[in-house]
Amino acid sequence: MIFGFIIFKRNILNFSQLRILINHLKKLSLNNPIIMIDHEGGRVNRFSNLFSQRSLSAKYFGELYCKDKKKFFKIARFFVNFNSRIFNFLGINTVAYPVLDLKYKKTHHVIGDRSFSNDPNIVKKISKVFIKEYQERGINCISKHVPGHGLSVVDSHYDLPVVKETYNYLTKNDFSCFKNIKSKFMMTAHINFSSIDKKIATYSKKINFIIKNKLNFKGMIMTDDICMKALKENLVNRTLQPLIAGYDIILHCNGNINEMEKIVSIIKKWKNQKK
Repeated sequence: MIFGFIIFKRNILNFSQLRILINHLKKLSLNNPIIMIDHEGGRVNRFSNLFSQRSLSAKYFGELYCKDKKKFFKIARFFVNFNSRIFNFLGINTVAYPVLDLKYKKTHHVIGDRSFSNDPNIVKKISKVFIKEYQERGINCISKHVPGHGLSVVDSHYDLPVVKETYNYLTKNDFSCFKNIKSKFMMTAHINFSSIDKKIATYSKKINFIIKNKLNFKGMIMTDDICMKALKENLVNRTLQPLIAGYDIILHCNGNINEMEKIVSIIKKWKNQKK
């Protein structure tokens, strides 16, 4: 029922404390849980009190790839090796990386320098490098935010983005970044693609079908955090609608233990009703 745990900055005092915490979480679990962290380098670094990777943003790697591929591979492998050694020491086995969202000039900066490029082919090539390097070191990747967050003009942490571009446009651009990607997991975008479905992608059977059949993804799909304000329904609906749409994992991040317990109860009840 509880598939795993996500680590945030609020959970980290130092490496020793975090290792003890993660070992404790693993002992509480019946199965081998995923222990994930949302760590991208650049401005998304849950270890920022311990070390900085501010200069190693996706934008930096994208520009370096186009300018000097030899140097790109050297620094990319150093970046992954450094992070993987820390993750393996701590017991973290899953990283929410890479970001496969396209870069656009006139959209919200929530993605911005977290994107490798405005070219889908470059996004795919770089993403495949990072996925391969991480997964060879025993760290599973969560590619995000499928099927694409780059066109949003608002931040889905605070409001619901609505993207009106046609299916043909999306297929050739944003969606194509995720095609044939072999990460262990993908994470949904809380976005309404209005030309495809009235429902938010995280609730949409149509988007789920596109991800699994048109984009050929064979791994597990988790939601982005269901506490984000793009999702305005009550907790029952936020929990069940992704499952009804066919997604695999619900991600809940606000740390509210009462909500966590309620989510477990909601899913147990829903599964029992299906039997």
